Amino acid sequence: MIRVHLALAWALLALGLCAPLSAADLEIGAPASGLAEARPADSGSSGAVTASRPVHMAVSSDYPVRIDAGDVPTAYGLEKYDLRVDLRFYDGGGILTKAYLGIFQRFFLGGAADLRAAIGSGALSMTRDDAQLLARLLLLLEDDDIPAVAIGYDGPAYEHGPARGLYLAVSKEFPTSLAYVQVHGGLNTGQVDQFNVEHDLRGSLAITTAIHNVGLFSELDEIMEPVGPRWNCGAEVNFDPIVVAVEIRDLGAIRPDTPVSRLLRLSYNGRF
Repeated sequence: MIRVHLALAWALLALGLCAPLSAADLEIGAPASGLAEARPADSGSSGAVTASRPVHMAVSSDYPVRIDAGDVPTAYGLEKYDLRVDLRFYDGGGILTKAYLGIFQRFFLGGAADLRAAIGSGALSMTRDDAQLLARLLLLLEDDDIPAVAIGYDGPAYEHGPARGLYLAVSKEFPTSLAYVQVHGGLNTGQVDQFNVEHDLRGSLAITTAIHNVGLFSELDEIMEPVGPRWNCGAEVNFDPIVVAVEIRDLGAIRPDTPVSRLLRLSYNGRF
């Protein structure tokens, strides 16, 4: 209950901080130029250049803006009134649902619910901690020289796994002749009430790419976890407005006694 209240307080604080940013239409960093100018922002295409969209992605891919790389959050966001819903069907018949709504240009708010054994004959299981708020505030927007930086709150995780909690994310995109490549890094803690930097701080690294409407990612999550990190990867296809993805979790036997598992993900991208 304490975590739910703290998450709500954080989200309200972020909303208050973001309101003057939206009203003033403040831009941190140089205006997008070069490749980003090749497609007009009002074209209506999923590749349109927007304030929350990476600089080069608009001209190299039809893939939606990545707000996560598997489990790892990125530093990118949603435009005002953008709506995104994720359904993740994971091992044991569970469904993790996340929904996000762009409130301001630099801020989105949402919610998440983890329902274990939703598919199958087992008893449904869900606790108060399995339904929480989500929020992200973009502190810096990416341009050719600086990365995107964001802070946020995320949770819950799959089947009583450790919640990400508060996080700091950094993302940078590098265009190539064939596609774009994005690198993401971050720090997080699920202990927002009794935080101890030596025991509760975790890290993450991820790489994402897309060629036209096909996306790929690989991520190393829960770095500094005593039992070892997680290595996950996946492939995704955008059938606008639906994205279908298959993710492989816990590769490489990095975490002892944790088998490799498969996850099916369906995402919807639209406008509210």
